[in-house]
Amino acid sequence: MKPIISLFKIAQRIFFISILLPALVFAQNRPVKKVIYETNMCATVDDVGALAVIHGLQNRGEAELLAVCLNATGDPDGAAAIDAINTWYGRGNIPVGIWKGPFPDPDTSKYMHALTRFPHDLDSESAPSALEVYRKVLLKQPDKSVTIISTGYLQNLDDLLRNEPELVAAKVKELVIMGAYQNDPEHFVLHNTQEAAQNVIKNWPTPLVFHLLGEGIMTGSGLKDTPEDNPVRMAYSLQLGSDIPDNASWDQMTVLYAVRGCADYFKKVYSGKGKLLTGYKWKLKKRHDSYLKALLPAESYAKIIEDLMTDPPRWQPKKVIYDTDMCADVDDVGGLAMLHAMANMHEVELLAVCFNEVHPYGAPAIDAINTWYGRGDIPVGIFKGKLENPHESRYLESVAQFPHDLERENAKSSLEVYQEVLHNQPDGSVTIISVGFVNNLAELLRAEPDLVKAKVKELVLMAGTTDGGGFNMNQHNLSSVSEYVIKEWPTPIVFTDPGGTIYTGPGLKDAPVENPVREAYYKYFNNDFKNRPSWDQITVLYGVRGLADYFTMGTTGKGHLQNGFEYQIKAGHRTFVKPLLTDEAYAEIIQNLMLQPPLQ
Repeated sequence: MKPIISLFKIAQRIFFISILLPALVFAQNRPVKKVIYETNMCATVDDVGALAVIHGLQNRGEAELLAVCLNATGDPDGAAAIDAINTWYGRGNIPVGIWKGPFPDPDTSKYMHALTRFPHDLDSESAPSALEVYRKVLLKQPDKSVTIISTGYLQNLDDLLRNEPELVAAKVKELVIMGAYQNDPEHFVLHNTQEAAQNVIKNWPTPLVFHLLGEGIMTGSGLKDTPEDNPVRMAYSLQLGSDIPDNASWDQMTVLYAVRGCADYFKKVYSGKGKLLTGYKWKLKKRHDSYLKALLPAESYAKIIEDLMTDPPRWQPKKVIYDTDMCADVDDVGGLAMLHAMANMHEVELLAVCFNEVHPYGAPAIDAINTWYGRGDIPVGIFKGKLENPHESRYLESVAQFPHDLERENAKSSLEVYQEVLHNQPDGSVTIISVGFVNNLAELLRAEPDLVKAKVKELVLMAGTTDGGGFNMNQHNLSSVSEYVIKEWPTPIVFTDPGGTIYTGPGLKDAPVENPVREAYYKYFNNDFKNRPSWDQITVLYGVRGLADYFTMGTTGKGHLQNGFEYQIKAGHRTFVKPLLTDEAYAEIIQNLMLQPPLQ
């Protein structure tokens, strides 16, 4: 006999559905909320849960996380831990800023260092200050469009307010503070932050919303059922124990209001006076400040928060084929290392690598690098035609001594690999990153023009537009082949030429000797480690991350090849990237990616 569900349980389920359905309708009818998350993630773990909630809300189209700023700097791994969480959710490009001023009596963390074992490409040494991040991010936003969510101390916001009061007044719509508006003993006092807190609360130009809700709203145990490679799960496990008991949800409640507003969840109270332990007092209604009161039972909030905290990543990695002349120069190896690091961070799905040189050790060396990163099953195709004056290599034979299972003799042609891979991809989904010659691409275009048109979204070519196409478009007497590809390719081509003054590579000397990327650079420099320009790595950076904050697009003018062929630069057809960052900034981004280890 089947058990009869009690009327109480039926009513309970109907109640939960009645809570969740308005949220779904709300998400469909409201614009995306632009948020910056200001956190003291370190000693407690609800900050981690709150960041997971923001990502869950972004997955559902309710939030756009513009940046994360860390205001507790007791743990040196803070920036890396935050970046690891963002990376897990497929958003490793979100800017992370940190407080770089004094921070007396710093807290310690049970989980921060462990999170650095997850894929990331930022640490506290390379992270910018929170002030830099606020300036850069806010300047790009529409007026009165940004909500700042503060779940920690206020010194970053104090720094912002003292330096950029007009920017705050112009861009920030609301500041939501996890803290009591009367005599808060923690968030406006600890670590000598009283003066900063008073300045923010006294002089902030937009409304403040306070709350201290979260005690008794217990969440987190559901993380036990998420994957083990989820850094949010790891943080809760290390903070609370391997059984992951539930934990109070102050910071998650802050996020819930900041993104969804009062909805049916909260009531705002505008009357009364606020008071700090410094003695400063103010009337809430003067600036239209408020504090929140809860409208729902604790278990209802817990259900909403837990669903968001355990929402899985919705990765949409860029589908990439890497076409390389890995042979005479070594930056191709650095570019392939970057692609694997980005694959670790769910930014890339590396569909194939095609070799456009003819060196006999090209295919096994490429396969050895892929194998080192745990991706030895990635298809590798080789050019099987003839090249005039083929290049020698200082490193390919050495790299081919590392573990691999592909030899030149049993490698497929690049054309076969392109045909097989492209046929299996959705229309308009594949980016081809070409950092060598275009002989493979010419063969593909002649054999399968309709396939190229259907499947390839963009072709990114490492070549100049004003220097006759440089090395890549003209070597091996390939100018006419390059002309054919540039003239006939049916989808947009983006040319990349920066990199000649962006130097990377020496950091590989500290990589494991088992790393074939290290070996390639070591042999290239005759058993040494030196700087080498990063043309191919810049091409990969654009090919995967797009313009981002790294580049602008050149859309006018003419390009030419050394054989006299000219072509028009035109938006959406043939364009070129122009750098926005300093050489040193690019070098840091590239080297951090090149040094990323394989996934465990």
